[in-house]
Amino acid sequence: MKKYLIGLLALPMLFWSCDADEGTEPGSDRTPNVVIYTYAPEDGSGLDADNDVTVRFATNSATSEVYYLSELESTAQAEIEANGEAAYIDKVIANGQKIDVDGAQNVEVSLTGMTANYLITAVAVNGNNRSPRMSVVFEGVAWKDVTTGTFYFRQSFIDIQSVETSLQVCETEPTLYRLKNVFGSGHSLKIVKLDTTAEDADGKFNLARIPLQATGLPYGRYEIAVEDIGYWQGNNAYCTDPTSWAINQFYEDNNLYLQICWGALSGGAWAGYLDYQSPSYFIPD
Repeated sequence: MKKYLIGLLALPMLFWSCDADEGTEPGSDRTPNVVIYTYAPEDGSGLDADNDVTVRFATNSATSEVYYLSELESTAQAEIEANGEAAYIDKVIANGQKIDVDGAQNVEVSLTGMTANYLITAVAVNGNNRSPRMSVVFEGVAWKDVTTGTFYFRQSFIDIQSVETSLQVCETEPTLYRLKNVFGSGHSLKIVKLDTTAEDADGKFNLARIPLQATGLPYGRYEIAVEDIGYWQGNNAYCTDPTSWAINQFYEDNNLYLQICWGALSGGAWAGYLDYQSPSYFIPD
């Protein structure tokens, strides 16, 4: 079973290519250069970290323009293999988005709606001089609707009591589900469905896990986070033993009974728990 750490930290990716001595003195760069950094969207941006990304283009003092292009990684790699690096750089400049810069700058853009693996490529330009391409891969996640329904909160420290949402399954990881935007735009609840099955008076169900994930919801100066009690206690048996009181139940009819630990998050780590005794529910339409 894969382990998931969902939505807590920005994920910077870096490709660097320049002379060792270049850029050590202000204005001393001889050739244009750009470095790409990618970050998970900020809370409140309305962007979805599964399919959207914030990209920072950092240029040097010899750069006057940056061109960037985002396309399916498979398409881009096939073109590079068939036509070579120079031809792909030409394509980025001809078909990409242009950013005018004045030497060394940091420019950020948001790229959205990427539901597969995308290659994000940038080229720095100054007159007839151009840099090698700088590329990063963004691994977008594609989701398919399973059903719509209502998620019910049972926590007094959350202003909302219920929210209409969609239960979705990941197209590339069929054990991974989410309740879309259940905590607000860009903040879904991820659930990993286990093979272990059991049955009670309400029917047959699979056990499920809830990885540590931020919700974007405030609690004073903290952010509320959730995870299942097994992860919180460092003891998987809480969620993998069908006789445990703390199991998460994923029923055949897509009803969900979730025994979640709610806590305050600070700097990516727990600052304290808020509730673990009040279960939450998803009831399909």
